[in-house]
Amino acid sequence: MNDISTNGKGPGEAPLQYRLDDEQYEELVDNVAGERVMGLALWEESVSDEGDRKPSQELRELFDLDLYLENKLLLALYGTAMYTDPESDPLRGWQQAGKIVQTLINQGIWLDEIAATEEDELVLILSRNHLPQLYLNVSGWTVEAWENLPGER
Repeated sequence: MNDISTNGKGPGEAPLQYRLDDEQYEELVDNVAGERVMGLALWEESVSDEGDRKPSQELRELFDLDLYLENKLLLALYGTAMYTDPESDPLRGWQQAGKIVQTLINQGIWLDEIAATEEDELVLILSRNHLPQLYLNVSGWTVEAWENLPGER
């Protein structure tokens, strides 16, 4: 896990999306659905943190992370809640969430489905053998190209 993006891109080079409309849905289905997740960068802080009231690492429920896909596209995800089951509480704690996601990546996981909440927030479903393993409820996102996985140069 890294908390520093090494994708060679600066912030703000791709438009930040907040709501999933039909056009964005089709674009994500065409470009990222079905891709294997190759790497992860999980940030220690989130854009969802409110000023000085940053939650402790053990209590954090909203995360900013980068998912590196096999087709060399990067999903930068902001204010993301992670669920192992859509009916459960979100994962809590930076280390715990990072370990779970990294273990899934190491075992082989794919961005299997694109969905939306009733409020048109993006939901990414990460699966192994088309069996959902992790649900990411995303407040904001960008899609960019990447050159190196975290930790590579």
